[in-house]
Amino acid sequence: MSSVTSRITIGRPIEDVFAILTDVEKTGLWYPVDVEEHWTSPPPLGVGSTRHAVVRMGGRRSENDAVVTEYDPPLRAAIAGTSPNVPFVSTLVFSREGEATLVEVTTEFTFRGASRIAGPFFARWFGRSWARGLATLKRMMESGEL
Repeated sequence: MSSVTSRITIGRPIEDVFAILTDVEKTGLWYPVDVEEHWTSPPPLGVGSTRHAVVRMGGRRSENDAVVTEYDPPLRAAIAGTSPNVPFVSTLVFSREGEATLVEVTTEFTFRGASRIAGPFFARWFGRSWARGLATLKRMMESGEL
């Protein structure tokens, strides 16, 4: 198992940051990889909601599905991958820092078979992507773009 964590403080209220980071349909606006995500279950969003993602990188396309396993606005949310290629669990923890919000995102991967060889490299790349994405999200939210 490999785990990566990214943290950032965003100068916006916790409710605003939670709303953006838990809306998978907004991920493509700030995440540095070409990703399209959409909910595959009807509203309201909560534990048991499902989403589908299409990711394009390096000339390759991959798809994965996930289910919300924890939803406690505006403090915590978690999503678990249900596709067999690389199971994962991403947990988002939000805390108030005055008028700002500290966000901590931890993703745990379970690499199986041949993917165990490249798994640690992928996990590091994924962690760097999250860090870049959170920096972009911070800029966009603090400037009023989002």
